[in-house]
Amino acid sequence: MRTRVPADSLVGRAILSTRFQPGAVVGLGLAAGLLVPACVLIGGPVVLVALPLIGITALADASYALLATRSTRLSRRVLVFEPLAARLAELAWLLGLWFLGAPGWAVALTGALTWMYVLTRQRARQVGLRDLGMTTLGERSVREVVVALGFGTAGVVALAGGPQFAEWTEGAVTVATTAWMLMAALGLLQLVIVVSAALRNE
Repeated sequence: MRTRVPADSLVGRAILSTRFQPGAVVGLGLAAGLLVPACVLIGGPVVLVALPLIGITALADASYALLATRSTRLSRRVLVFEPLAARLAELAWLLGLWFLGAPGWAVALTGALTWMYVLTRQRARQVGLRDLGMTTLGERSVREVVVALGFGTAGVVALAGGPQFAEWTEGAVTVATTAWMLMAALGLLQLVIVVSAALRNE
């Protein structure tokens, strides 16, 4: 398992010093993700609360990856439910974007492309391609940045107010959803090309 935070870095050492279990950080990340639609439903400047919540989920992702490599008690339950928790958090983000005005078809297509990307990567690893040799545009870290920018822009618009509040918010979340969708599609294409090349001689 590859980690995005080096164990010998300042952040890595801080994470390891907490002595949290991998399952605990998975639960924390999921809880933070599920709170995002609630912030959106409250509306107004509260939408900005989605930013630290997404940040918590991103930190939980990095913490899990690091803690899992050092854990001697990583249960099969955590291994099974970690991908599910990640997908549920992303579903919550997509619901939040939809609540703010993103087109339903774009939200649904983005979710489907993301699911196909993740499934393809998991299947590739199951057949022995543990390191595909590249980082694609469909990585979860990319999705986190894109969705954070969308909610952040919507929150700033809500805070500033103005007669065009609704149109600006819908525009911001539509752009964020479209960017996520394109990144997922391009990432899936990259992944298919790399996997096909790796398996060409079989």
